[in-house]
Amino acid sequence: MKKTRDTDLALMFDRFMRSIHFGLQQKAGDFDRKSVGPGGGMLLMTLADAGQVSQNELSRRMVRDKSQMTRMIQGLEGKGLVRRENSTSDGRVVMVSLTAEGEQVVEELLEAVADVIGDLLAPISANETQLLKQLLSRIV
Repeated sequence: MKKTRDTDLALMFDRFMRSIHFGLQQKAGDFDRKSVGPGGGMLLMTLADAGQVSQNELSRRMVRDKSQMTRMIQGLEGKGLVRRENSTSDGRVVMVSLTAEGEQVVEELLEAVADVIGDLLAPISANETQLLKQLLSRIV
C-alpha cells in the first residue's frame, strides 16, 4: 500500500498537542482559578485572537454546534469572563467578546502554555526554537 500522507508527521503533531494538553492539566491548579477547563480556555483564547466576533463565527472557529457554544458562553459569562451583546448593525446577531477579567485569565493561560511549551522544547537549542517559530508562523 502506497503511503500518500506523512503519517509520521501527523503522529508527531498529535503527540506534541497531547503533551501540551497533559502539561496544562498538570498545571491547571496554578492558573485555572476560574475553573474554565480546556473548552473554556480554548474559547477564551479564540476570542483573544479574534476580538469581538459573532456567536455563529465563534461556533465555526471552534468547530462546535450552536447549542454547545451557547452553553459554553453562558458559563463563561456567568463567571464574568465574556460578554454578549447584540450587533449594532443587525440586532439578531449576538456578538461575544472578552471582559477585562477574561483578558486577565487569557494572560494567565498564555503564561501556562508558554511554560509547558518551554518545558517541551527544552531539549532543542535556541536556534532550533527560533526556526520552529518561523516555520509555525508560515503555517498559521
